[in-house]
Amino acid sequence: MKKKVIAILSVAVLSLVSTNSALAYKQESYSKQVQVEVHNASTTSLNLSGVYKLQNLTTNEMFYALPDTPVTFSQVNGEVSIYQTGAAMYSANGYALHAISGDEKIVVFNKSVDGKKGATADYETVKSYTAFQGANLVDEFTNASGETWYSITDDQGVSSWIPATSGIVAKVSSLPIGKTSNGSSYRGSFNVVKSGATVQIVNRLDLENYLKGVIPNESPASWHIEALKAQTVAARSYTLSKAGILSSTTKDQMYKGYSSEHKNTNAAVEATNGLVVKANGKLVQAYFYSTSGGKTANIGEVWNSTQVSHFVSVDDSIEQSPYKNWTVSIPVANILKKFGFASTDTLLDIKLTKGGSNGEVTAVTAITSSGEKTISGNESVMRNVFLDAKNASLKSSWFDISFTKPTGGTDLAIQGAKGSTEVTSLNGMSVQTASGVLTVPNGSVNVQTNEGIISTTGVTSTGIQTVTVNGKGYGHRIGMSQYGAKARAEAGWTYDRILKHYYQGTTIEKF
Repeated sequence: MKKKVIAILSVAVLSLVSTNSALAYKQESYSKQVQVEVHNASTTSLNLSGVYKLQNLTTNEMFYALPDTPVTFSQVNGEVSIYQTGAAMYSANGYALHAISGDEKIVVFNKSVDGKKGATADYETVKSYTAFQGANLVDEFTNASGETWYSITDDQGVSSWIPATSGIVAKVSSLPIGKTSNGSSYRGSFNVVKSGATVQIVNRLDLENYLKGVIPNESPASWHIEALKAQTVAARSYTLSKAGILSSTTKDQMYKGYSSEHKNTNAAVEATNGLVVKANGKLVQAYFYSTSGGKTANIGEVWNSTQVSHFVSVDDSIEQSPYKNWTVSIPVANILKKFGFASTDTLLDIKLTKGGSNGEVTAVTAITSSGEKTISGNESVMRNVFLDAKNASLKSSWFDISFTKPTGGTDLAIQGAKGSTEVTSLNGMSVQTASGVLTVPNGSVNVQTNEGIISTTGVTSTGIQTVTVNGKGYGHRIGMSQYGAKARAEAGWTYDRILKHYYQGTTIEKF
């Protein structure tokens, strides 16, 4: 008799919910969507706060990802696998996780389950479901056997009952967040796809929310608000000028997501909403960097490109930065290796070619006992010519060098049509004499010099022993100096005035 009461109650509930043909939650969409890689590994994971729609990008079938439980992704036989609490699924093209928001509670199925007409297993099956599918939670009920069952309505409006052991209930969040295995949390949605032999997680979100995860990692949140606003407008302009998937590193802009947000930088984003840098009505790819060293660079000179009117060298003497001047020691072995010489060769001289208006280096020539070689190129090439003991590159291409040689012995050089070249020995060389061309034999040789006749017995190797690089600035030095913006803000400059100084002839407008 009690079972009949339960059945009647169940049918009554079903009759009330069967008219709900769709769920009321909202799937997020982004009018100015940004895509940025946030993790890439052979195996990776996401821990989701809130409920996410899970789309198989091969079949386009829609599922749900379980909340508050790590979802693991890896490559298996050329497909992306997703694994969570004992359930697995595979897709050649990977998955999209769509953030949803609202007030509903969703039951996500953690295994295959039959939806029944009533709250016991002996009722007729209404619809069968697989792991990762889900439905809206309408009610829950404990039957006479003490089993808890959920009343559900799925996306197609089909209502039924499932045992509570077959699903996990989660409330749709007003702020969906995904946390990667490296500990960072991100707003918005995600794509999880193949990337060579690894799995790539790409965060998809609105531009303004993306900037909230960028600005505190590019300029400290403690800096003056006008500097933060200038940084925001420059970063927004740079982002909108880029196509495809952005890097979360300095290859594009440092992005650490929701977990790095700060109220000060969020305020700068909100205060400048939609504002960008334009030149002649067109969006400017607003480059920025840490420190100019006192003067910014001409883009055409340091990048070997066409000169652009808004990327010209401007005074930045107001800038105060720990990187305005710097010094680093370079191992001679690193220089020989970089230029392709043997480790047993002797480094005799280093010559710099300065092609930039401020003295930026555009070529370096290394002269050794085996000959000489020159490396030339843009600022990124020049910054990698000299590597320190930890193989770190130089902070900028604006530098000078100094070096030392051992004292004592006798320097030996050969005068040629293009100047003199230091050598460590005359053995095997050809010499013009009154009797013809002779080959210098091994052993001691007497040489006529301005100071008289000397013997090469006393000649010693005069190779360079230490190299010191003294430089200015940190970064490519094109466009806005972040430390310069800080100094100008502290001096009373507004963010738009700061931007117009570093990007000459530009305007600040809504995109």
